[in-house]
Amino acid sequence: MKIDVSDEKINNFRELVNDNSSFVCKQYKNKNGKNLWHPICSCMDWITVSIRFLQDAPELSDNIDVRVMQMYSFISAIDIVAESITQLHRVFINHKNLPFKGDKSIFKDKLFENDDNDYFKQIRACYGAHPVNLNPHNSNQQRYFASWPFDGFNTGKTDLDVRLYSNNPEENDLTLSLKSDELISFLKSRYEYLDVIFDEINKQFSDFKEDQSKKSITANGSPLEVLHELAKESSLRLDNDYYHGMINDLIIIFRTTLGEEYQVEEADFKESLLPLIEEIKTNLQMVEIKDLEHHSLVYIDSTYDSELSYELPKFYSWLYRGEYDPLLDYYIRKLNKISDNKYKFSESDGCDKSFLKLKLMLKMHSN
Repeated sequence: MKIDVSDEKINNFRELVNDNSSFVCKQYKNKNGKNLWHPICSCMDWITVSIRFLQDAPELSDNIDVRVMQMYSFISAIDIVAESITQLHRVFINHKNLPFKGDKSIFKDKLFENDDNDYFKQIRACYGAHPVNLNPHNSNQQRYFASWPFDGFNTGKTDLDVRLYSNNPEENDLTLSLKSDELISFLKSRYEYLDVIFDEINKQFSDFKEDQSKKSITANGSPLEVLHELAKESSLRLDNDYYHGMINDLIIIFRTTLGEEYQVEEADFKESLLPLIEEIKTNLQMVEIKDLEHHSLVYIDSTYDSELSYELPKFYSWLYRGEYDPLLDYYIRKLNKISDNKYKFSESDGCDKSFLKLKLMLKMHSN
């Protein structure tokens, strides 16, 4: 039984949750001592599973027994969506007040005077969850047991009916009807509540940016001192991997000095990087984590790129990790050959000096 529901909404929600430098993950992976990122992921996953099942659920069987179990799967998928939405509400909006509490707008002609949330639980219990062990619907000790579901007497109005037998010998049987159109309305109302949570996440991100932008970045002193301060601020202002990597590369460059032979070239290169540092500072101040216009000052597009397409990635891997590479000597010889030994690459230089030399070489032959 297919219904008119799409996984586009949960896909868009997932993209939002994973967007903005993983803002949600970083804010909720340790919230008041609890990892709330895990329930967020669980809810998104199970909403996706349930909605995709409902999109492509098989046609109902003519065999009543098979159809009853199909309807139970249908009800269970709706229950998963509703429970997941409730959990997301607890995480993002209010962990005490539940959404739709007291609402009675969907299920009509209720057998019991519950709100829609509780009445749906009664339907789920009677039609498969635990039909032989139903909880009492009132405060006395009366209990009910569900019969074999059967086609509803009110043709066209109910899909299935089930009789509820009481443990009270004086009590008459009750009939609980199942109406698929009401179940679909219940599903859609809960699923659409994802929009409310979507807006709340956007608001939290906007509030975070506004709060952080009010805190001035007081980065003064030498470029290296400024960069160390920016590294701290970056970790507080979304800790974006792209900005973290750029700042780290700049720190390596400015904490490293080569010999007199490269003094002028080194000074000119570092001077050219000052606008990039200022751009990073400006963007972090406004919490605008976007592509840096001066990106190419460090991540240099060089005429050597094609000729060193194999060696450069391997050499960078050694520079960043410092791990043993049996082909390191080969990379160094290739770099010295292509640069006519101008920079005298050597393993004895260590990672930092080799990194700066490489940047000077690429800068000299940039596109």
